[in-house]
Amino acid sequence: MKCFFIIKMLLLLSFFLGCTTSDQAILQTKTKCYAGKLIDLKKSEIYNEVMEKFVDTFKVMKSDKRYFGVSEVVSNKIDEAIFFNEGQSECLLIVLQKNNYGLVFGSARIIRGEQNSGRWIFKPSIEYTYSKDYFEKYPDNNFDNISELACYSVLTDGEVKKRSCEIDEKYWFEELKR
Repeated sequence: MKCFFIIKMLLLLSFFLGCTTSDQAILQTKTKCYAGKLIDLKKSEIYNEVMEKFVDTFKVMKSDKRYFGVSEVVSNKIDEAIFFNEGQSECLLIVLQKNNYGLVFGSARIIRGEQNSGRWIFKPSIEYTYSKDYFEKYPDNNFDNISELACYSVLTDGEVKKRSCEIDEKYWFEELKR
Protein backbone atom coordinates (compact mmCIF):
# COMPACT_ATOMS: atom_id res chain seq x y z
CA MET A 1 0.00 0.00 0.00
CA LYS A 2 2.82 2.41 0.92
CA CYS A 3 4.63 1.56 -2.32
CA PHE A 4 1.52 2.40 -4.39
CA PHE A 5 1.15 5.72 -2.55
CA ILE A 6 4.81 6.62 -3.13
CA ILE A 7 4.60 5.75 -6.85
CA LYS A 8 1.43 7.81 -7.17
CA MET A 9 3.10 10.78 -5.45
CA LEU A 10 6.19 10.49 -7.68
CA LEU A 11 4.01 10.45 -10.79
CA LEU A 12 2.11 13.52 -9.63
CA LEU A 13 5.35 15.30 -8.76
CA SER A 14 6.90 14.52 -12.16
CA PHE A 15 3.72 15.74 -13.88
CA PHE A 16 3.80 19.07 -12.05
CA LEU A 17 7.53 19.51 -12.58
CA GLY A 18 7.04 18.72 -16.25
CA CYS A 19 4.41 21.45 -16.54
CA THR A 20 6.70 23.97 -14.90
CA THR A 21 9.53 23.06 -17.24
CA SER A 22 7.18 23.22 -20.22
CA ASP A 23 5.83 26.64 -19.17
CA GLN A 24 9.37 27.92 -18.78
CA ALA A 25 10.29 26.58 -22.25
CA ILE A 26 7.32 28.39 -23.79
CA LEU A 27 8.25 31.53 -21.87
CA GLN A 28 11.80 31.35 -23.17
CA THR A 29 10.69 30.68 -26.76
CA LYS A 30 8.22 33.57 -26.80
CA THR A 31 10.56 36.08 -25.19
CA LYS A 32 13.41 35.16 -27.57
CA CYS A 33 11.07 35.47 -30.54
CA TYR A 34 9.85 38.90 -29.46
CA ALA A 35 13.39 40.06 -28.57
CA GLY A 36 14.42 39.41 -32.16
CA LYS A 37 11.39 41.28 -33.47
CA LEU A 38 12.08 44.18 -31.08
CA ILE A 39 15.60 44.68 -32.45
CA ASP A 40 14.13 45.51 -35.88
CA LEU A 41 11.23 47.48 -34.42
CA LYS A 42 13.55 49.78 -32.46
CA LYS A 43 15.10 50.92 -35.76
CA SER A 44 11.73 52.09 -37.10
CA GLU A 45 10.50 55.66 -37.15
CA ILE A 46 7.14 54.78 -35.58
CA TYR A 47 8.81 53.06 -32.60
CA ASN A 48 11.02 56.06 -31.89
CA GLU A 49 8.15 58.52 -32.35
CA VAL A 50 5.84 56.65 -29.94
CA MET A 51 8.57 56.07 -27.38
CA GLU A 52 9.59 59.75 -27.43
CA LYS A 53 5.97 60.89 -27.00
CA PHE A 54 5.32 58.41 -24.21
CA VAL A 55 8.49 59.27 -22.27
CA ASP A 56 7.33 62.89 -22.33
CA THR A 57 3.76 62.00 -21.32
CA PHE A 58 4.92 59.65 -18.57
CA LYS A 59 6.65 62.50 -16.72
CA VAL A 60 3.16 63.77 -15.88
CA MET A 61 1.29 60.44 -15.91
CA LYS A 62 3.49 58.82 -13.22
CA SER A 63 2.22 61.27 -10.60
CA ASP A 64 -1.14 59.41 -10.62
CA LYS A 65 -0.68 57.24 -7.53
CA ARG A 66 -3.68 55.05 -8.41
CA TYR A 67 -1.74 53.56 -11.30
CA PHE A 68 1.92 54.07 -10.44
CA GLY A 69 2.12 54.12 -6.64
CA VAL A 70 4.13 56.36 -4.35
CA SER A 71 7.70 56.89 -5.55
CA GLU A 72 9.13 56.03 -2.12
CA VAL A 73 7.50 52.58 -2.29
CA VAL A 74 7.34 51.76 -6.01
CA SER A 75 10.01 52.26 -8.67
CA ASN A 76 8.64 52.66 -12.20
CA LYS A 77 10.52 52.11 -15.44
CA ILE A 78 9.29 52.33 -19.01
CA ASP A 79 9.99 49.05 -20.78
CA GLU A 80 11.47 49.11 -24.26
CA ALA A 81 8.74 46.81 -25.65
CA ILE A 82 5.94 48.24 -27.78
CA PHE A 83 3.21 46.10 -29.34
CA PHE A 84 1.47 47.70 -32.34
CA ASN A 85 -1.75 46.78 -34.07
CA GLU A 86 -1.50 45.92 -37.76
CA GLY A 87 -2.12 49.49 -38.93
CA GLN A 88 0.23 50.94 -36.30
CA SER A 89 -2.49 53.36 -35.19
CA GLU A 90 -2.71 51.77 -31.73
CA CYS A 91 -0.11 50.27 -29.43
CA LEU A 92 0.60 48.81 -26.03
CA LEU A 93 3.47 49.94 -23.85
CA ILE A 94 4.57 48.56 -20.51
CA VAL A 95 5.57 50.36 -17.33
CA LEU A 96 7.52 48.02 -15.07
CA GLN A 97 6.94 48.41 -11.35
CA LYS A 98 9.19 47.14 -8.59
CA ASN A 99 8.18 47.31 -4.95
CA ASN A 100 11.08 48.70 -2.92
CA TYR A 101 10.03 46.78 0.20
CA GLY A 102 9.77 43.33 -1.39
CA LEU A 103 6.04 42.98 -0.70
CA VAL A 104 5.46 41.48 -4.16
CA PHE A 105 7.88 40.36 -6.82
CA GLY A 106 6.85 43.10 -9.23
CA SER A 107 4.11 44.29 -11.52
CA ALA A 108 3.57 45.75 -14.95
CA ARG A 109 1.06 48.41 -15.96
CA ILE A 110 -0.06 48.20 -19.57
CA ILE A 111 -0.49 51.55 -21.29
CA ARG A 112 -2.75 51.85 -24.28
CA GLY A 113 -1.61 54.26 -26.98
CA GLU A 114 -3.88 55.51 -29.74
CA GLN A 115 -3.19 57.87 -32.57
CA ASN A 116 -5.87 60.56 -32.74
CA SER A 117 -5.67 63.32 -35.36
CA GLY A 118 -1.95 62.72 -35.75
CA ARG A 119 -1.23 62.82 -31.99
CA TRP A 120 -0.55 59.92 -29.68
CA ILE A 121 -2.84 59.69 -26.64
CA PHE A 122 -1.85 57.34 -23.78
CA LYS A 123 -4.10 55.85 -21.10
CA PRO A 124 -3.41 53.33 -18.32
CA SER A 125 -4.93 49.91 -18.89
CA ILE A 126 -4.68 46.61 -17.00
CA GLU A 127 -2.01 45.67 -14.50
CA TYR A 128 -0.22 42.36 -14.03
CA THR A 129 1.09 41.54 -10.55
CA TYR A 130 3.65 38.79 -10.12
CA SER A 131 4.03 37.07 -6.77
CA LYS A 132 7.33 35.86 -5.42
CA ASP A 133 8.43 32.56 -6.96
CA TYR A 134 6.17 33.17 -10.00
CA PHE A 135 8.67 31.23 -12.09
CA GLU A 136 11.70 29.39 -10.77
CA LYS A 137 13.84 31.20 -13.34
CA TYR A 138 13.39 34.58 -11.64
CA PRO A 139 14.79 34.68 -8.10
CA ASP A 140 15.39 38.46 -8.22
CA ASN A 141 12.82 41.16 -8.80
CA ASN A 142 15.00 43.24 -11.11
CA PHE A 143 13.51 45.14 -14.03
CA ASP A 144 14.93 42.70 -16.62
CA ASN A 145 13.05 39.80 -15.04
CA ILE A 146 9.83 41.80 -14.63
CA SER A 147 10.14 42.89 -18.28
CA GLU A 148 10.40 39.30 -19.50
CA LEU A 149 7.35 38.28 -17.49
CA ALA A 150 5.36 41.32 -18.66
CA CYS A 151 6.15 40.73 -22.33
CA TYR A 152 5.20 37.08 -21.95
CA SER A 153 1.89 38.12 -20.34
CA VAL A 154 1.05 40.44 -23.24
CA LEU A 155 2.08 37.82 -25.80
CA THR A 156 -0.07 35.09 -24.21
CA ASP A 157 -3.27 36.93 -23.27
CA GLY A 158 -6.20 36.38 -25.57
CA GLU A 159 -6.12 33.59 -28.12
CA VAL A 160 -2.62 33.26 -29.52
CA LYS A 161 -0.46 30.52 -30.94
CA LYS A 162 1.91 29.23 -28.29
CA ARG A 163 4.95 29.38 -30.58
CA SER A 164 4.24 32.78 -32.13
CA CYS A 165 5.42 36.19 -30.93
CA GLU A 166 2.39 38.10 -32.20
CA ILE A 167 -0.30 39.45 -29.91
CA ASP A 168 -4.02 38.82 -30.21
CA GLU A 169 -5.09 42.12 -31.77
CA LYS A 170 -8.80 41.46 -31.35
CA TYR A 171 -8.34 40.88 -27.63
CA TRP A 172 -6.03 43.85 -26.97
CA PHE A 173 -7.44 46.46 -29.34
CA GLU A 174 -11.14 45.59 -29.44
CA GLU A 175 -12.31 43.47 -26.50
CA LEU A 176 -10.41 45.31 -23.77
CA LYS A 177 -11.67 48.69 -25.03
CA ARG A 178 -15.25 47.80 -24.12
